[in-house]
Amino acid sequence: MKDLNKVIPISLLLIVGGLVGCSESESIVSSIVIDPLSVTITEGTTQQYTANVLDDHDEVVSDEVIVWSSTDESVASIDAAGLATGLIQGTTTITASIGDVVASSPLSVEIQYPLGSMISRPITNPPTENASIDLFWADVEGLDVETVVANYYADSDGHDIWWDEYEGMEIDVSMKSVYTDEDIYFLYEWNDEADSKTRQAWFHNADTDTWQQMGKKIPDAFGNPPAYEDKFTVFWNMSINDFESAGCASLCHGSSMRTNGDGELADIWHWKRDRTAPVNQIDDKWLDNTNPNGRHSDTGTGAYSDNVQTLSIDGVDINAPAFWIPERTDYHWILQSEIDDGTAKAIVSLDADNNWVDEDGTVLVKSNFTYDSNFVIPSLMGIKPGTDSRGDVSAWHNWADGKWTLKVKRSRTTSTVDQDVQFTEIGVPYWFSIGVMNGAAIAHATPGGYSGTASPLFLGR
Repeated sequence: MKDLNKVIPISLLLIVGGLVGCSESESIVSSIVIDPLSVTITEGTTQQYTANVLDDHDEVVSDEVIVWSSTDESVASIDAAGLATGLIQGTTTITASIGDVVASSPLSVEIQYPLGSMISRPITNPPTENASIDLFWADVEGLDVETVVANYYADSDGHDIWWDEYEGMEIDVSMKSVYTDEDIYFLYEWNDEADSKTRQAWFHNADTDTWQQMGKKIPDAFGNPPAYEDKFTVFWNMSINDFESAGCASLCHGSSMRTNGDGELADIWHWKRDRTAPVNQIDDKWLDNTNPNGRHSDTGTGAYSDNVQTLSIDGVDINAPAFWIPERTDYHWILQSEIDDGTAKAIVSLDADNNWVDEDGTVLVKSNFTYDSNFVIPSLMGIKPGTDSRGDVSAWHNWADGKWTLKVKRSRTTSTVDQDVQFTEIGVPYWFSIGVMNGAAIAHATPGGYSGTASPLFLGR
C-alpha cells in the first residue's frame, strides 16, 4: 500500500506555494527625511545632502534611487549624489524624490564677502527716528574697527599744534546698517569720555581785559585747554583711485583736503555735535581735487552761522558776539527759532567798563564770563535744518556712560548724483572710511592711523 503521507499532488504544492508567497509583504516607500533641513552656504561652496527613505512602518528602506533637484538651478545646483553647490546669492529649495514621494529643504546662498566688510540687511519696518537702539539691532551683524590718531604730523620744528595732544588716542567704533526699499540706515557707536560741545565760546579775558573766543588749539595762546566739539565723518568713495587701500589717507592727510586727480569724487557725511546735531542732521558735502581745498557743500543751505558781528566802538571796528540768551547757562548754540521769537537778544554796544550791553539795556558783566564759568556766549547762532541736498542726511544722537550713539538715515537714491553716493545695487561694494574727532578741530582718529584703510559696505539680501 502506498504511503499517502509522502505523496503530495503538484496542484496542492502550487496552491501552498502561492499562499506562502502572499504572506511576504513588499516594502512600500512612505516618506523621505532630508538632512540638513535648512542651511545657508556662500557662493562657490558646497553642501552634502543625505536622505533616509522610510516605509509605512518607519523602517529604513535601502537600495532606493533618490532623485535630487534644485528649484532654482541658477542659485544652486545639486548632483545625483546630493552634493549642492552655491552659485549666486539667493534662495532655492533642494528636493529629494522617489516617484510621488517628495521631501524638500530650503537652501540660502550668500555672497562670500571680503573680510572686514559691513553688511546692510533688508528690513520691512524701519528703525525709530531717534537715538534709541531698537531691539532688532541686536540681531544685525556689525563691523567693529579700531581707530587711532596718527603721530606722524609735524611742521618744521617737529610739532603740530593741531595734532600733538591727540596723537595716539584710540577710539573703537561699532557700525551696523539696515535698509528698506526707500532708505538706508546706520548705527554708529564709539567710546568718548565726554560730550564735547563748548566750541569756541565767547568769554572775557581778565588778563588783557578783552572779549575773545576760546581757542580750538592745544593749548591756546593763554595756556587754556581747547574748546571744540565732537565730530564724526564718513567718506564714501565715488570715483577715487586707490581709495580701497588708503581710505581717508588718500584725501586729507596732505597739505590740504582734496582728491588726487580730475574726475575723482567723494561724498562726505560730517556730523558736528554743535553745528548740525541740534537739528538732527549731518552736513552733507562732497570732495574733488580743487586747489587748495576740494571740500564743497552740497546744493542747498547750511544749518548754522557764526555768532559774530562787527561793532564800531569809538570809531574802532571790533569783533563782538551778535546774540546771547539772558539768564541761560551752559548753552552752546542759539537756534534760529530763538532769534525769531525774541528769546535771543542782540548785543548792541560796549559800556565804559568794557561790558557788553544788549538791545534791552541788559549789561553782560564781564566778571561773570570767565573761561571756566558757566556764563558763556555760544560761538554759533541761527542753527536750523539744512535744505536740499546739503540737509538730506538725518541723524539722531545720544551720549551716555562714556559712549556716543549715532543713528543715521538717508534715501538710497538722491537727485544729486554728482554729489551723493547712490545705494542702488545689491551685492556690490560701497567703499567708505571714517574719521572720529574727540573735541578736536582737525586731529582725527582713523582706521590704520596715518596709512589709512577703507571698508566695503554691501547691501545684502
